[in-house]
Order: sequence, then C-alpha cells, then structure tokens
Amino acid sequence: MLISREMVLQQDIGLNATLFGGGMMARMDKAAGICAGLVSHNRVFVTLKVSELFFHSPVRAGEIIEFYATVTRAGNTSITVQLEVRVYSPVSNARRDVTSGEFVMVATDDNSHPEPILWKPAMLKEAAAETAAEVKPRRRKSK
Repeated sequence: MLISREMVLQQDIGLNATLFGGGMMARMDKAAGICAGLVSHNRVFVTLKVSELFFHSPVRAGEIIEFYATVTRAGNTSITVQLEVRVYSPVSNARRDVTSGEFVMVATDDNSHPEPILWKPAMLKEAAAETAAEVKPRRRKSK
C-alpha cells in the first residue's frame, strides 16, 4: 500500500551528490510507523528492529520518492512491515526501485511497555488486496 510521497531536496543530499542513507532510513522508519497506525487502533509504535536494508539505486535532489508498505506479520504486540521505496518520475510515469527493508514495530502503552495491537481487520484486508494488485505480473505487449 502506498504510504507517502516526498520530494528529495538539496538539503537532503550527502557528499556523493545523492540522498544520505541515514536520511532514507529515517524516512522509512516513519513510513513503517504510519503503516502500523493505519492498520490498528493503537496510538504509539516504536521500532524494535530494522533488518535487510538494501540500497538498490541512488536518489538525487529533485526526485520524488514513494514509500510502499506490506504487512508481512501481524503479531500480538508487534507488526512486521516490508518497505519498498521507489523513485517516481511524473513526466514518464516510470518508477525505479531504490531501497527496501524490513521493520518490526511494537505497540506500546503510555509507560513504553508493549501492549496488544488492536487490529483493524478491514484495513489489513485492504492492504493485502492492494499489495496483491501491485505485485501482479505486468503483461508484455505482443509485437
């Protein structure tokens, strides 16, 4: 499911003229938290673990990045979210994979203790349907 879009600004760029990796990770962490909030009634989630963060392609100033989330595990107090980040070019309507990673988020109470997740079943179902539609193989045009 599409979580958000952002334009990369010059101020986000590191020494290699590309988006700083730590900046991308922070944006992905925020998107994982938004995803957890969309599929539950819980107010607060904290990041427990980030794994398998891959930087596939550089991102430059002026490019629009999109954050797509898939819930891969719905536990009692935690949710695992697979994030895919793509650059979107509105002129050509093309997309390019740039970063992916897995985030484990834990629901917490006001004392920062884990609490049960109050799932929104309809949102989980909708997110799964959106993900299935996005990953359907694209048909090649016949020549």
